[in-house]
Amino acid sequence: MKTTMKFLGALGLMGALVSASTAGELLRPSIKLGTANVKTISGDRGGYVIDYAIRVLKMRRSGGFVRFNGACDSACTLYLSMPKGKVCVTQRASFGFHLPYGAGARGNQVAANFMMKNYPGWVRSWIAKRGGLKGSIATMTYADASRYLPTCPSEQRMAIANLGPTRLRGG
Repeated sequence: MKTTMKFLGALGLMGALVSASTAGELLRPSIKLGTANVKTISGDRGGYVIDYAIRVLKMRRSGGFVRFNGACDSACTLYLSMPKGKVCVTQRASFGFHLPYGAGARGNQVAANFMMKNYPGWVRSWIAKRGGLKGSIATMTYADASRYLPTCPSEQRMAIANLGPTRLRGG
C-alpha cells in the first residue's frame, strides 16, 4: 500500500511538471540540433511509466533534444510530451501505444490516465481514433507523426537531395 501511494504521488508530481507547455510549443518548429544534448531513441520497448516520466522531466530540464530514429514503444512514448521544438522524427520512427500493465488494476489505471494527460492533443486524438488504449499495441508510423513533428535535419537534407534539380523546379 505504501509503495502504491508513493507511485501515485510521484505520478501526480510528474504530471504537473511534464504537462506544462508554452504557446511557442503549439507552433510547428524548425529543429536545429547542433551540438546540444541529443538523445536518439531507437528500439526502446519501454518500461515503468514512472521511470520514463522522470527521464522526460530530466530531458526537459536539461534543454536537450530527442531524436526518434526507430521504435519507441509503451512508456517510451512519454517522450512525445516534450516540447515540439525539442523533438524530431526520422523516417524510421514509430510509436507503439497500449494500456499499461504490471502495477495492479488501480496502478495501471493511474498510469494510463497519466500518459493520456501528458500526451499532446494530436497523440490523444490518434489514440482515440483507434478506440483508445488497449491491451494490444497500436503503432503510429512516421507518416502520422511527421504531420505534427518536424523531420530531423539530416532527414530533411536527404529528402531534398533525393528530389533532384528537375523535381525541385516542379518538372
